[in-house]
Amino acid sequence: MIDRITVLGGSSVYTPEFVLSLITHNVNVKEIVLYGRQGNKLPVVAKFCQRLIDRSGFPTKIIPATELKPAVTGARYIINHVRVGGMPARVRDEKLPPKQGMIGDESLGAGGFANAMRTLPVVLQMAQTIEEVNPGAVLINLTNPMGVIVEALIKNTKLNVLGVCDLPGTTVRNVASILRHDPAQMQVDYIGLNHFGWIQDVKIDGRSHMTRLLERLEHEASDGFDSGLIELFRMIPVRTVSLFFHQDEILKRQLSCGRYRAEVLHEAEQQILRLYQENGLCEIPELTRARNAVWYEETIVPLIRTLEDKKDHETILCVRNDGAIRDLPDDCSVEIPVELGKKGNKPRKVGSCPRFLRGLFIALKESDRLTIEAVRHKSYECALQALTINPLVPSLDAARKYLDRLIRDEHFELH
Repeated sequence: MIDRITVLGGSSVYTPEFVLSLITHNVNVKEIVLYGRQGNKLPVVAKFCQRLIDRSGFPTKIIPATELKPAVTGARYIINHVRVGGMPARVRDEKLPPKQGMIGDESLGAGGFANAMRTLPVVLQMAQTIEEVNPGAVLINLTNPMGVIVEALIKNTKLNVLGVCDLPGTTVRNVASILRHDPAQMQVDYIGLNHFGWIQDVKIDGRSHMTRLLERLEHEASDGFDSGLIELFRMIPVRTVSLFFHQDEILKRQLSCGRYRAEVLHEAEQQILRLYQENGLCEIPELTRARNAVWYEETIVPLIRTLEDKKDHETILCVRNDGAIRDLPDDCSVEIPVELGKKGNKPRKVGSCPRFLRGLFIALKESDRLTIEAVRHKSYECALQALTINPLVPSLDAARKYLDRLIRDEHFELH
């Protein structure tokens, strides 16, 4: 049995899906600590999670906590789930960039930069506390922007950090469905940064099936695949890669959008919280399930089970590079296959970037590095450099205008 799992940002209305996933996967946990801010939301979510546990018959105790040190002390796994500024902040990250001619997104480009500037100080402060009281914990990061958050933790702490995103796994499962094969029996040659990952090859029993896969994708329309990029580069990107190669089309769509994704989610969160307040509710409502938060059921809980069982298993994670991608610094974060097992975590050496991607990979990583430096030193110059070289920011003028607006609206302290 696991003595304790702590969820940072545990007041999320989607935390009950994590709890339910632990139940359905038969993962026994003595205590699940939900750490969040003071207010009405945390106790409502905690009480609903306890009702789910009680109905299942599991002996798990749900503990709401508003003080960090006692919340993380003794936890074997700490799941970073925080959203600094809540869903209204995500709304701003999605809505403001398009008004200035840039794609709006909470993880990439200008919106991802704003999210990082807001989130990194909080996460790094939390990490310092975790190092003090529980340095041996496994910190599983879900918080976006994943790449820069994991990289900041890699560079500024000695914690065991694993960044987890559902996009690689979802893409692999979609590929397996097309090949009509068990994804667990496939070896996937994957190279990427978070939200910018590519499948280079798929092998079954040691034989490449990439040619057959590409032929099927060319002749069969499949949701979730960018057929234009696949045909051009003969590799399979995750869904969010399209933002880099269809900027005009996506920006036009965002500018004509009636309601942004974050606005829909914010409204749904408020409705879900009202449902959780009903003491008779003992199962996940359909409104919660509508978001299709597959990262708990298909990624996080299977990862915890693998780490507990210590059976050799390969999965795609956001981790320290350490030479896995030869073109990038050792201390940056990359998204690659990692072998988990009795001997610890062993990232696969995936080699050099494909030549058409090398420049983009380097630019994105340099933008992440400068963002971290901007936060650490409160540097306007580093922040402006980080934005200007980002492939989703069109010009220095656009970068400066956006940064100055952020300083005014978000009260970032830069000098």
